[in-house]
Amino acid sequence: MPEVLSRSDFQEDCVRDHPNYGYFVGKNRRSFYKLKSALNESSLNPLIIRDADHENAFFAKVLKSEADQFVELTKQYEFKRARLSPSVLDAIKWVFGDGWLTE
Repeated sequence: MPEVLSRSDFQEDCVRDHPNYGYFVGKNRRSFYKLKSALNESSLNPLIIRDADHENAFFAKVLKSEADQFVELTKQYEFKRARLSPSVLDAIKWVFGDGWLTE
């Protein structure tokens, strides 16, 4: 199972519109739907892509200005942040349309 996020995933910069990326793993599929419902009722606007291989996991793109609130909400539904290697992080940025892949 993945570990804690690396420093490059949720950066400590002062740009509020800087996108942050993460991978989150929950207890089960039901926890994902509960989180999704809570996000729909909140003012947060993350982009979420479910992991096709794990029904209880997802990738997220969150603006820096919303990152702390988003992480707190994921904790309420018992999601854990996972470490992303630099190559996986680059691929995730590409999927979200924010990066380019190198070989």
